[in-house]
Amino acid sequence: MRNALLVAALVAAPISLAPLMAFAPLSSQEAAAPTSASAITMDPIHSMAIFRVQHLGAGYFYGRFNELTGTATWPLDDSAAPTFDVTAEVKKVDTGSEKLDGNLQGPNFFNQAEFPTIQFKSKSAERVGERHWKVKGDLTLRGVTKEIEVDCTVSGVGKGPTGQKVGFECMFTILRAEYGMKWGIEAPKGALGNEVRMTISLEGDVAKAAG
Repeated sequence: MRNALLVAALVAAPISLAPLMAFAPLSSQEAAAPTSASAITMDPIHSMAIFRVQHLGAGYFYGRFNELTGTATWPLDDSAAPTFDVTAEVKKVDTGSEKLDGNLQGPNFFNQAEFPTIQFKSKSAERVGERHWKVKGDLTLRGVTKEIEVDCTVSGVGKGPTGQKVGFECMFTILRAEYGMKWGIEAPKGALGNEVRMTISLEGDVAKAAG
């Protein structure tokens, strides 16, 4: 009789689900909303793109584009992916040789006269790890636009004389022939390789909050 009364009392007692929900797996709970993304303006003095291509089937030849410009957005707590809209000017190509710079700016390569800028604009992203994202977007080079995937990490968040700064390092590989730059690929042993690896180093200034 005593056991029967105890069972009846337990059944009738109200049960609060709040303590149980505290131990529920995260997948069954509503995800926290990302915080507001910060607007970031690229610092051209500290932003550049470095490219690498094989020369004569032997060593690697390096060059860079100085003074990248553009914008990014990213919440400083990494609760959402960064977005990018970044531009390089062909006239800012720098190989350490004026002759080579002129050749790269010419019609066989970047064709500055017709296509003075190179632009990347992101469209989506997938998280790889903490401050590490796979960013997809459109690369427009020599008048051709193709979607590429960029491996992007946040290199750091710091503070300078004018306020907070954020750095990114992004890497991707393209085939230059797909953008109309076929010179040297079919020469004996290949004067220059087709595959070009890009490393983009960005540093930007975080916009100050209003008020």
